[in-house]
Amino acid sequence: MILRPEDPRQIEMMCRADWVRDEPLVQIIDQVVQRLDLTELYARYSESGRPFYDPAMQLKLWLFGYCDGVYSSRSLAQHICHDIRYLYYAGSLRPDFRTLSRFRQHNVDLLSGYFAQVIKLFEAEGLTDVSLVALDGTKLRASSSSRRTRRESDTLVREVRAHLERDIAADDADGADGEADAGSGVPTVDDARQAESRLTASDRVTDPDARFMKTGEGGIRPCYNAQVAVDANQLILAADVSTNADDSVVFRSMVDQVQQAVAGPVTTVLADGGYYSGRNVKYAVDHNLDLYMPISRSGRVPNARFTRQAFTYDADTDRYQCPQGVWLHHSGDRRRNGITSRVYRAPRQACRACQMRSQCTSGVVRTLQISEIAEEEQQMTAKLSTPDGKHLYDQRKQLVEPVFGNLKFNLGFVRFGLRGLNKVRGEFFLLCLAHNLKKLTRWGWRLRPMQTAITSAITICRFINLLLLPKFRRIISLVTARRRCFAL
Repeated sequence: MILRPEDPRQIEMMCRADWVRDEPLVQIIDQVVQRLDLTELYARYSESGRPFYDPAMQLKLWLFGYCDGVYSSRSLAQHICHDIRYLYYAGSLRPDFRTLSRFRQHNVDLLSGYFAQVIKLFEAEGLTDVSLVALDGTKLRASSSSRRTRRESDTLVREVRAHLERDIAADDADGADGEADAGSGVPTVDDARQAESRLTASDRVTDPDARFMKTGEGGIRPCYNAQVAVDANQLILAADVSTNADDSVVFRSMVDQVQQAVAGPVTTVLADGGYYSGRNVKYAVDHNLDLYMPISRSGRVPNARFTRQAFTYDADTDRYQCPQGVWLHHSGDRRRNGITSRVYRAPRQACRACQMRSQCTSGVVRTLQISEIAEEEQQMTAKLSTPDGKHLYDQRKQLVEPVFGNLKFNLGFVRFGLRGLNKVRGEFFLLCLAHNLKKLTRWGWRLRPMQTAITSAITICRFINLLLLPKFRRIISLVTARRRCFAL
């Protein structure tokens, strides 16, 4: 017996929920978006004039698109036409790529708020675990071309210089006869500076907010510094995008975002050495954070025997003694980046006469800078050298680095599609939402009340299908038989 498919022109009654019965991610996105507060999103649309596509539907389409590796509005519009998973959200509607693109560009600023709402929802379901919070960053390429950005930037600099040279020369030519009138039409230096301010990078460069950064693939390209903070379950609790390649400048803002996102206290934070700064260590001490972060050493000495630990401190006289017996006296204080350091300096004559000076310092005299958080840094170094500290810090690689591996390789996101820092930040929140939603899918998570409603709807549709479909088939067969009789 041959199993043949039904006639594709045959009328059938089907429920769209049956199409995605084996697609839990589709149902999870539907449930999560229905629980979001979309008041501000709907307030941006007016019911007067032409009708508009449902904003919640478009948000679901973009969320599932980023989960499915579809980042282009044209590709998303094509998937809506032939993919039943996208048809589950759109139904009979077919928004074109321009509509989808406008929705993403005009509403990306709301995604950070929706991201926070989703984290609150996860916390209410008991899915978050802030016993460990790990931070990491990666460089993601901007939408602009590196060659075009560099060429247009160089052209911009040459044009600004030409404006200044020409206007300054004209101003100097009028200097012999006196100062030029403001309304004489003769360009002045102030006019040249105004022309320079008008020739901003945003007028020429494709993405003015992107910065040249060194990437992991090698080379320097226009990039953004994407940051995430994940919990012990690899859920992204905080995300941000910076134009600064230095990770240390975003440490405090990332920790603050995590503390605002969850109700539970954040106690243990894991970060790599790129986040080190004296200000960040002081912030961790002031907020009672158990921070695990390697301390970057600066001002290395030629010989390891003459490091700061080799100097003996005398608290009664407030001075340090070097291994050669020379005393370093307090010569003043220095404040840098919010951290105060006490500077100790050895006598010039003693360092000149010392035979070990070339191994102790590369300068004329040896100096020590003891910061106000020196004791905390020593404690952190000792903590990281213990077996328990090493084991705990090793978990950072297991928590946060696989998240970027999922974003870059599994989801295939290696380059932003939008331009400008605000839009890029919103797009990254959309990507982080996709990561969290796919994470829940792998856990087999469901919202019970919504799942009950969906199950009831599916049951009703199946009952109607089984009850009425045979009658429709008999009617169609009778009509077909009568047509054949009349044809004979």
